[in-house]
Amino acid sequence: MSSSRLLLIHPIGVGLSSRFWDRFITCWRASDHTTTLLAPDLLGCGVNEHSNQQLAPEDWATSLIDLLREHNNTPAILVSQGASLPIALAVIEIAPELVAGLIAISPPSWRILEEPFPRMQSQLLWRLLFQGAIGSLFFRYARRRKFLKSFSVNNLFASYENVDAEWLDMLDQEAANMTTRWATFSFLAGFWRRNWTKQWQDIKKPIWLLFGQEATGIGRSEYWDDAQDRIDTYAREMPNASSATIRGRNVLPYESTAECVSQLQSWLLHN
Repeated sequence: MSSSRLLLIHPIGVGLSSRFWDRFITCWRASDHTTTLLAPDLLGCGVNEHSNQQLAPEDWATSLIDLLREHNNTPAILVSQGASLPIALAVIEIAPELVAGLIAISPPSWRILEEPFPRMQSQLLWRLLFQGAIGSLFFRYARRRKFLKSFSVNNLFASYENVDAEWLDMLDQEAANMTTRWATFSFLAGFWRRNWTKQWQDIKKPIWLLFGQEATGIGRSEYWDDAQDRIDTYAREMPNASSATIRGRNVLPYESTAECVSQLQSWLLHN
């Protein structure tokens, strides 16, 4: 693929920011110094602080579009991680001329992408749970190192040994800023949840999907698909997209960094 610019879109959650991509970028630079890697903090994350307001994919997308425009309006390949995929889709909807292609690493299950979350329920969660003292207490609880480690082992990594000090230190440091809770709460309240499937399927740009062989849903639900079900569903629903699988679960750029970078670079080279 001719584009030499990647826009890396990090996931949203307690302690998550553009630092999620640090290992990925270091590994990439070991073999490629020419590709431009843009890894900004999403609105409300890291140093990009945001006030007590709801955030939707369009809000996160707008700041990314501004960044691309600041870089000479050159089209970039969007690289989404997990449930940041709707943010990438919003960028494509608003500014398709700035997008050369889309790479979705660990995309959510198809069910999550096609089932809207009730707007009234999102508003109630925001108003009654997240905006008040309960929300503040919840965030303080969720940013404890013990909780972060348990959540990572149970939901994100294929191997508990990969939940290392570097990962936990990063989450600790980034979650110390209480203002980052508004982005996390916007995500947890489900303001990003709507039926994205038609927009997803209508994309005319090159698309590449990367799945972890141990991919799972986040949390506990009898409705989560397993990795093979997810791969099969995407193959059926997105026949024009290329895909690959590697070792790992739900945070492939961090857990299986070298393999993730190698597969992505290979796809770019041959497309």
